[in-house]
Amino acid sequence: MSRPSLDRLNAADIAAMLERFGGHDLMARGAVNIISLAAIRDTAGDRWPRKQPDVWAYAERKLAEHLTYQDLAQRVGDTDYLIAMTSEEGVAAQAVALKVLEEVLLHFLGVAEPRDMSVRAVTALKDGEVSCAPLDPVFILQTRASEVVAPKSVDRPEVDPAELRKRNPFSFQAGTGIPLRIDFAVEDLRSLKHGITAALRIAPTVTEIPTGRVIPARLFAKLSDADLLKIDQATLDFATLFLPRVDRPGQPALIVPVSFRTMATSKGRTILINCAGAAAGRVKASVMLELVDIDRGAPLARLIEVVGLLKSVCRGVFARVQPGRDATAPLQGVRLMGVTLDATDLPGGDSRLAAQILEFGRQARGLAPALVVQGLNSDGFFAVAETAGLTHASLRVAAMTLEQQPAA
Repeated sequence: MSRPSLDRLNAADIAAMLERFGGHDLMARGAVNIISLAAIRDTAGDRWPRKQPDVWAYAERKLAEHLTYQDLAQRVGDTDYLIAMTSEEGVAAQAVALKVLEEVLLHFLGVAEPRDMSVRAVTALKDGEVSCAPLDPVFILQTRASEVVAPKSVDRPEVDPAELRKRNPFSFQAGTGIPLRIDFAVEDLRSLKHGITAALRIAPTVTEIPTGRVIPARLFAKLSDADLLKIDQATLDFATLFLPRVDRPGQPALIVPVSFRTMATSKGRTILINCAGAAAGRVKASVMLELVDIDRGAPLARLIEVVGLLKSVCRGVFARVQPGRDATAPLQGVRLMGVTLDATDLPGGDSRLAAQILEFGRQARGLAPALVVQGLNSDGFFAVAETAGLTHASLRVAAMTLEQQPAA
């Protein structure tokens, strides 16, 4: 019995559903996939009409178990389910879809063979038709298994050691006359629910060279616009080393922290657009910006405008908050992909950090699909983050010194 194709009516319905959940950006991020239960229907044969309601009910129960309230699941055919995830993308989203399919196949067939695990990535909706790309279930299973044993990047590109040494660290003289140095690290951002690295995150550390004093992002307000521009340009230049060399649906995001003050200017946005050189499309496909210096003084209308402009040229926009009463108030009404809390910015011991994570989760709930705590000094805080209702977390990684970087 052949698998029924998705017809034009289904495609129109899918397009309407996705538009409510972020539109075609979800497809570009590899967050929209279709699983097929055709193997169960084919095995059931003439019994399929009687078995069908039970299969649908069990599949929908498994979808409810594995998806969050912000995700979308919809049956779009006799055996096909569309899964659109707002908090996961790429291989992480594919692994969730495959896990659902695997559990349904095991329940009804007793085994989940790779040949029966049909997962397709939705790549385009055009002229009422759905374009899909078949995915390799063995690759997804292997990636999921390796991530559980040893967290690592899903797809960390090879970096030219000479270029790495050239761009890290970066030094310049601030407007005050004090020389500053920026040291870069790269963190793996992990999905707390699914245990898979979902993105790479660039982590810059700004230090006063004469004193060795680190300038946390919460104090960037004291820097001049020109200094912030230099920091952001150096960060974007370093980040381009980690852009995927090949554009494809589902490639992991690259999260780059930048200043809102820089990105609110046309000059700052031009630097963003041109940071990948001739392959500017790679910015739209891969880069997610994290605005690090939004405070209570940021005009809401201007913030919404700038975020909208940035979303037209990059993959998505996050915003970082500082802990405190009504910390998320400046972000209410802004359509962000994620909200972040950076543990490297927070003073105090472990108990205070845990309390701040829990409070952040309480304030940020429902504000964005991804709620992130990053720069943790121990994976013991992952459980705290899960309890707080956060979706992602990362461990602090030491900045790469010249001695640690590979030789050219």
